[in-house]
Amino acid sequence: MNELNLQILEEEEEIPSEKKSLFQIDFLKAAMIFLVIFDHNVSWNIKNNIAVALWERISIPVFLVILGFNMGLSFREKGYTSLKQLYSWNYFKKKIMRYVVPFLILYAASTFIGLFMYGFDFIAMYDTQYYPSHGVINLFYFIMPFWGPGNWFIPVLFQSILVVPLLYWVFTKKPVVALILTFAIEIAMQTIVFFLFGGDFTSWEQVHVYSLFSSSILFYLSAVGLGMWFSKRPNLFAKQNLFMWILYPISLAFIIAYQFFGYRIMIDGNRFLRGDYTLMVFPYSAFLVLLAIKLLPKRWDNWFAKLISKISKSTYHILLTQILGYGMITAFWGTHYGMDVPFDPSDIIDLIVLWVGFIWFGIIWYKIDQQENLKRRILYYLNFFIIFPCLFLLSFWAQGFWVPIPLIVIVIYAIAVLIRYYAVKTPLSTANVFIWTGFLLISFVSMILQVTVVLPSEHWILLLPMGVYLIIAFFVTR
Repeated sequence: MNELNLQILEEEEEIPSEKKSLFQIDFLKAAMIFLVIFDHNVSWNIKNNIAVALWERISIPVFLVILGFNMGLSFREKGYTSLKQLYSWNYFKKKIMRYVVPFLILYAASTFIGLFMYGFDFIAMYDTQYYPSHGVINLFYFIMPFWGPGNWFIPVLFQSILVVPLLYWVFTKKPVVALILTFAIEIAMQTIVFFLFGGDFTSWEQVHVYSLFSSSILFYLSAVGLGMWFSKRPNLFAKQNLFMWILYPISLAFIIAYQFFGYRIMIDGNRFLRGDYTLMVFPYSAFLVLLAIKLLPKRWDNWFAKLISKISKSTYHILLTQILGYGMITAFWGTHYGMDVPFDPSDIIDLIVLWVGFIWFGIIWYKIDQQENLKRRILYYLNFFIIFPCLFLLSFWAQGFWVPIPLIVIVIYAIAVLIRYYAVKTPLSTANVFIWTGFLLISFVSMILQVTVVLPSEHWILLLPMGVYLIIAFFVTR
């Protein structure tokens, strides 16, 4: 009896609490968001030659495994067992505020920014930005008119809000059956796609319909299922996880054959299993998650761990930020791939700048969403969605040796805000934030008018209201 109790205690000690974040999971999420930004910057002309399937293309599979893992921990921590508990209003409210609201804000802001970059011509923006993959059907599952790479993961995430609680409920009843069911559902989805389209797609309409499947959580359910399975006992050597020692080498062999020898599963000469993210590759990434949990410390109290924790908490907002940023790059350059052949060593510097910029602004956006005062949050949103795109516009226009003066003013404003935030560290009152946000808005509108409406000989007119407002703002807020 004592041995049995000891075994139970040992198993419970390996089940982490949701109240404190795990460094292993934080580290994985932070590392994977770096890989996502890398993936969207480096073209396939390079990626095809650096074995990305083994190390870089694991980012989304790892995120999916962690999704199932974290949700399993959360529900178990709360003691939820019934569907009524799992699908409570509190659950939906938290998910809506955490994921849906930030995306809707991005949708509105990016559409306006996109319209500006395309001369306020919606048709030109819609037809060009994601051409020819942007079908009308896209608008019905959260693919934005001003598209950016990574947008496809948004509907996957939103659908997980509806599907994962039900999946957990099944896991509480029949865990083995539930795990097998996730693989079966994924195979069923791939089978439907196979019989619908057979071999290669013959029209872009078929591609658009296929996107409905490839942007569905059911298309990747086995990865979520593996994460949820691990959440009960995330030990690489636990008896219940021994099957991973069989699936892992099979998955690894498939990835090697897929990456280096062009192997594809074929039926009657037609490809089965569409996409890079399938049940054949998920066990490889899932094994790496278990390995990281085994090798990395659960807790780590130093500056590096705190930085990793900030990045981990902000990964969703970083994803949204890089969608907007890469969308702007696509609109300006015609592609979001900044690193291509022939390879230029200076492209590495550009990648580092993108890493720092997207991650830093993503963390800032996450902090804005933690702001309880709604008025201040709205004001911060305005600051964020003016300053962030304007910094990108400056990098674009500076290469053409002509930069609108209002844009220079906005950049100076941003520098002043950063100096004050990091040097003074005393927050402005809501009234003062309102006043200075007004100056930022006037400068932004002046820039738009200077670029799209006002003749070059009349640009000076736009500086008058900016100057008057600036003088008033100094006297009112000093």
